[in-house]
Amino acid sequence: MARQLWSVVVLVALLAGQACNNRGLSSTLVATTENARAVMMLRVRLGDGFQNNTVTVRVDGKEVYHRAGVSTDWSISRADAIEVPTEAPTVRLEVSIENGPQAAQDITPGHTPFVEVRLIDGELHLLPLNAEPPMM
Repeated sequence: MARQLWSVVVLVALLAGQACNNRGLSSTLVATTENARAVMMLRVRLGDGFQNNTVTVRVDGKEVYHRAGVSTDWSISRADAIEVPTEAPTVRLEVSIENGPQAAQDITPGHTPFVEVRLIDGELHLLPLNAEPPMM
């Protein structure tokens, strides 16, 4: 009976949107047979400066994005975006341009779930943010 009640409580919380913090933190409770764990969504947005580049994104050494022809749409200051689910409290985000610059930074998705990546004057800049950056 207690297990069924727990399942109902988790289901109601998920449907009501209470499993996610609405202060910009991107986490969701995932029910398991033993306990619940937080799965956070790291959102990486490729912003200004991309011009027909081949871009690779890795999280903790795992390639999560590789695309050629990445170019910024100047009307919205955005080239592309990806979402990466993670349970880790801290991840290593690496972004590289084929035959060009690369950048790496430790990110804490629970505090800064959004990362804006910009290519400025031949250098990649990773900007961790606690709220989604606005489209220009």
